Amino acid sequence: KPFNASLTKVFLGPAGCVSRLHHDTYATHVWLSQIRGRKQFICYHPEDSKYLYAHEDSLYDGKTTLFDPANPDFDKFPEARKARAYSVVVEEGETVVLPTRWWHWAKSLTPSITLMRNFVNEVNMAEYVKISEQVHKAKQQQQPSPSSSSQR
Repeated sequence: KPFNASLTKVFLGPAGCVSRLHHDTYATHVWLSQIRGRKQFICYHPEDSKYLYAHEDSLYDGKTTLFDPANPDFDKFPEARKARAYSVVVEEGETVVLPTRWWHWAKSLTPSITLMRNFVNEVNMAEYVKISEQVHKAKQQQQPSPSSSSQR
């Protein structure tokens, strides 16, 4: 995908639509703008990763977790008590900006349209390039070489 096309997304959903707690891939920053409706975000600083029971996508540097900050199960995820949650409701016409590796969970409080854009700048460009190069190299290694397929 071209660089710009892969970083912009539109999310449409009914009230109650949830994205589980995660941080974005490629060490990108993200902004999310509410075009229609209202959305709640619960966010965590990257330093709290150790408490959030992350499942890591090591190739793309993305992380997700089954911990639900809106309905926390501290019996199953006891370390999550140590994480500090920040909650914000983004109203129509407002934007929330999250730096690289900030965890976020989102719930549409009303029918919702959200425009999202990942981005890089001088703060995270080196990490973004490093991860992109690792992904490119891994994808090249997964493709069969022309010589191996012609020897059949």
